[in-house]
Amino acid sequence: MRNPGGSRRAIGVMVLLTSFATFAAEPKVRVTAEVILASNQGNTIDPPGLVRMKNQFSQKGFAFSSYRRLSSEKLVLVRKGVEIKLPNLRTATLRLEDMKGGTATVKVEISGLASTTLTLGREGSLFQHAGDHEGGQLILVLSPDRGTQPRRTALGTPRPAEVLAREFGGGDAGDLVAPSP
Repeated sequence: MRNPGGSRRAIGVMVLLTSFATFAAEPKVRVTAEVILASNQGNTIDPPGLVRMKNQFSQKGFAFSSYRRLSSEKLVLVRKGVEIKLPNLRTATLRLEDMKGGTATVKVEISGLASTTLTLGREGSLFQHAGDHEGGQLILVLSPDRGTQPRRTALGTPRPAEVLAREFGGGDAGDLVAPSP
């Protein structure tokens, strides 16, 4: 005689195993998300590591004199969006769109301001304008989580001006001038 409860248990175990396999196979990427306030109020660089960002922005025509990190979070991005509350009352939603060969395609949405898709590799950082704040501009910086990467120093930041050019008027990054405070 057959045991009807045994069939239900077997089906339940198969569904559980399939769900676990799907969860385990879901692509994910670990990133550090920083919110930076760039302004022309004073000449503070806090932390001092932001001097590199200041130099890169200066080379591309962004003449901010002050860079302050307002927050930093380590995140795991998956297909479901992860939200970051910004100090200007906007929300940044980060969603992993695709992962191929160590390169992540990340959709970044800044509520009421921008929606763009960026490509993040194993090195470097990406910059996304996140709106006005306290007389300056908020910049969302996405970087691969260094704790999961080989011990190498990222030597450059790929094309920060092109990303910001779209936000500050859509012009050619070579002709870009930072907006007046």
